Parts: sequence; C-alpha cells; structure tokens
Amino acid sequence: MRFSAVIVNYASWPLTLRCIRSLREAGGEEVEVIVVDNGGGESPPGLQPGVRLLRNARNEGFARACNRGIAASRGEVVLLINPDARVLPGFFERAARLFSADPRLGIAGPRITGEDGELQLSARREISLASGLVGRTSLLTRLLPESRLVREEFPATADPSRPAEVDWVSGACMLVRRRTLEEVGPLDERFFMYFEDADLCRRARQRGWRVRYEPALEAVHGAGGSSHDRPRAVWLLHKSAFLYHRKHGPHGPFGLCDLLVLAGLAARALAKLAAGWGRRGG
Repeated sequence: MRFSAVIVNYASWPLTLRCIRSLREAGGEEVEVIVVDNGGGESPPGLQPGVRLLRNARNEGFARACNRGIAASRGEVVLLINPDARVLPGFFERAARLFSADPRLGIAGPRITGEDGELQLSARREISLASGLVGRTSLLTRLLPESRLVREEFPATADPSRPAEVDWVSGACMLVRRRTLEEVGPLDERFFMYFEDADLCRRARQRGWRVRYEPALEAVHGAGGSSHDRPRAVWLLHKSAFLYHRKHGPHGPFGLCDLLVLAGLAARALAKLAAGWGRRGG
C-alpha cells in the first residue's frame, strides 16, 4: 500500500523539516512527501531528495493548501500532517495493515501525545452544545478530565490503548483513504482553518465510511507550533465553528438557533482573548 504525506507549511520551515525527517525514518522512500508552502515570507530551505514542493503566492488557508497537495499526490492513503507534528517508527507499516484489513476504514487518527508525553484529546464525538464547554483545552476539561461529560465527548479517554469508532479525528495528523476522498469530495475550502477535519469526517460517515481512533499508530504534536497569531487563530476557530453549524446544524424558526450559536461563540471567543491578554499582562 502506497502512502502520500501532505504538509502545509506557513512560516515554520524548521518544524516542517523535522516532520519530513520523521516521515522518512518511519517510511523511507516508499512514502511520497509533498510540502505545500502557504507563504509567510520565508524562502524554502534545501529539501531532502524526492520531496515535492508546491508554493502558493499567499496564504490560501489550510483546507485549500491540503487539497492542492492531495491533487498532486498518488498514494492510496493520504496522510495530512501539521508541520509541528511527527510520526513515530512503525507508523506506516501498521497503517498499511489497518487499512488493508478493513476496506471500509475511510479515516484513521493516531494516538497523539504532546512533547511532554501527555495524551492529546484528538478523537471526538459529533460537535454539540457540550463541545463549547468541554473543548480539548477548555477549563472544564482540565479541571474534570474524568467526568462523564468529558468521557462522552472524547471516547478514547476511557482507554487510550484501545481502538474506538469515533465521529471525527484531528487534522493535525489524519490518514484518509483516497477512495474516500474521491467519493465524498475534498476538504471544504470555505474553512480557512479549523473544523475542515470535522466536516470531512462527517461527510465520510454519511457515506458509510468508518472513522476510527487507532492507538497502534503514534504521533507527537506540539500544539500551536505553526500558529503564530493567537488573536487571529481564536477568531478563525470560532468563525469556522459557526460555519460548521451553518452547514450541519439546526437553524430553527427565523434563524433563532443561528443567532444563539453566534452569540455563544462570540462570547466564548471574547473570553479566550481576554484570558490570553490577562496572561500576557501578568
């Protein structure tokens, strides 16, 4: 089984080079590596032989850049991986076994840990009102990691060593079967950044493909390593959350649900920005 890896670089070449090294160490020359550079003002360094570089004149967003890389790739399974992530040895060998054994496995997410070894909550249930309270890094999740609400939102927390059928996995490191992409379509480019992974997984499940958390696959992710503008990242996160609601959620009479969701997301974004400014001020 042939794999392609697509990395979207934005002003993060040192991280991208480290990511490429991990791909080569895990899969050798058998893994096709494509880097899509979204600009950022940095000249690309010398890349390893065999690594393809596609350059955008400006930052086209994560989803559009991924789609460009996917269109240029040839692998049966495509790995979408952030520059600040890296895979561990044995990744592609185990992935080949998993995808070969289950022809309806459309998308797989690995066990992702931070640089400190702590498990990242990268496999989730469908987005709901509870998602705003128990986000991956929210205060409630940090204070009550063993609560029923958190366990229901993140099924893999019950036993991170066991595979689990989930609703969506993080695009920080996500394996997608090409046949799945051909059937459900590419990433939705209306999502500039964030929630394009949740949307793709939802469309795959609607067409009968399985989405799974697979702890036999392991990756390390330094969250936020390639996101330099915190206020803009918060804005884009909540903008994409509202777009996801508009695409998949209930709207209610006279758009009442839309107004409530918009108000809730705006309040959440302002709270996050205020907390960030408070930490910097302290």
